[in-house]
Amino acid sequence: MHPPEPLPVSRLPKQTLHHVWSPKLQRTLVLTSVNQVRLWVMLEANPAITTYCERPALISNQRDSRAVFWLLLNGHPQCLALELASESTPPEDPSVGTPSSLLIQTIRPADLDEHRVWIQNWMTLLPYLNTGMRLIDAALAKDVVEFFEREASFLELEQHFTRYDPILIRTTAIAGLHAGDLLSPDLVTQLWTLNSRIQQYSKAAHRAT
Repeated sequence: MHPPEPLPVSRLPKQTLHHVWSPKLQRTLVLTSVNQVRLWVMLEANPAITTYCERPALISNQRDSRAVFWLLLNGHPQCLALELASESTPPEDPSVGTPSSLLIQTIRPADLDEHRVWIQNWMTLLPYLNTGMRLIDAALAKDVVEFFEREASFLELEQHFTRYDPILIRTTAIAGLHAGDLLSPDLVTQLWTLNSRIQQYSKAAHRAT
């Protein structure tokens, strides 16, 4: 399924625009609020979301100006809207909708706050991918994933691969997390450090990271 094209930005007077680079889309996005940036981080960091689009230009019978993102989650398209501070609309029930229309789920600021540690951690980690992901070769990526057959920390990883630059090794682990080959429950509950622990992805033990 091909993603929609992003609509042009309609900038309000004195509005701050946020330019971010997406490793997943390999392009720059322009977002219009801090909460859009926070939501973008969650989309970018979730391996189950294979692609997405900001300000989606949808076909006429599906278009809704509230939609700030279109995404493909586990192969299923849906749209996300952000609740404004003055609104009190509850999130859409995922069961609502018809096969001919896309579900539009409303995300509240409180929903983002629940994931604030995870969001902050990925705001720290994503710049590693922006600058270093192109330097990772397939053999190194495979070796790093295999290293985490047993749970270990970033620091233990870097101490094991001493023949490589530690930033490259760190970036390779982050790329594994980004791709869903690795996971780190620590990133959900604790601020990231070199002592944050990582393990190989396992369907039986999978938790959000």
